[in-house]
Amino acid sequence: MRKATRSYWLDVVMGLLALVVAVSSFLLWVVFPRGYFAARTVWVAIHKWVGLALGVAVLVHVAFHWRWLKRMTRRYLESCGGDWAREQQQEHECV
Repeated sequence: MRKATRSYWLDVVMGLLALVVAVSSFLLWVVFPRGYFAARTVWVAIHKWVGLALGVAVLVHVAFHWRWLKRMTRRYLESCGGDWAREQQQEHECV
């Protein structure tokens, strides 16, 4: 599978999971605010499990883009900090 296709489908899944978390949050906040209702218990479970799935999807997304994140962070630090990034790198090389 191509990287672009993989990233696209991962983003679609993350978007859908975020939508379900948002809807369940709204329902738990507005529709079932307090008390014990069977429907509230179901929505709490949905909210928890979909939130967990969204967290896992975000970690997978970060893992897929780790090299890009490292490169961009390094570029940003070099452009903002100037010599600071090079000094930090030299400091770690000496250790």
